[in-house]
Amino acid sequence: DLGSAFLLPLGTHERIRGVLQVANRAGRPQLSDAVVRMVTGFADHAALALEIAERRRDAELLTVLQDRDRIARDLHDLAIQRLFATGMTLQSATRFIEHPEALERVESAVDALDDTIKVIRSTIFSLKARGRDAGTGLRSRCLREVDAVTEMLGFAPTLRVDGLLDTRVSEPIAAQVIAVLREALANAARHAHASRVEVHVEADDKYVRIQVRDDGVGPPTSPTRDSGLGNIRERAESLGGTCSFGPAPEAGALLEWRVPLG
Repeated sequence: DLGSAFLLPLGTHERIRGVLQVANRAGRPQLSDAVVRMVTGFADHAALALEIAERRRDAELLTVLQDRDRIARDLHDLAIQRLFATGMTLQSATRFIEHPEALERVESAVDALDDTIKVIRSTIFSLKARGRDAGTGLRSRCLREVDAVTEMLGFAPTLRVDGLLDTRVSEPIAAQVIAVLREALANAARHAHASRVEVHVEADDKYVRIQVRDDGVGPPTSPTRDSGLGNIRERAESLGGTCSFGPAPEAGALLEWRVPLG
């Protein structure tokens, strides 16, 4: 249906952001030089508008990253230090407590503070790493897997990482960890119907562990064929590890995967 036509690059030879095509209908007169000049001017304006919009997006992204760095710094310098000091004060006060129930409650509060510090540290890492795709360590790769499933779930899972994942876990095992995490999150998105998913990845001197907990409908009551869960078990067994999947203590389902680092 088209007759005479011409195309114009939107931008310069160093950076072309698109192409503008202008055509006449079949049977109409050939486009005149005046029309070409007019459209060329419009293309220059359009290219400038695209460049301005791109620069604005870059500036907004830089502002977001700077805010994340500031929040991460404040969390580390203020929140963690205060929580740690409070925990140390409570721990030192336990030797003056004689009532067994009161002592148990204070010790439980100290453990809760310690867990909170670990969660905040994971949050700090997430704030610093999110939006930076260059990280090749296991921590960064776990974060990207959690980010990737957010749209499928409809919410962002909670990620907590502990231990020296980037130095203690060899690459062959790290590749299995990422595959298991991806499969577990995909299963939760497809079957759990959950409103919350918690992921915990941890490495110590002997093992690397993955826990994926959700508050959904829980494991199926009748046995069904689930190739995803079967693959996760096979990956654990191939590395001399273990895998369990069952009801979570409160509600939903809990997947636990553990393999030795040796």
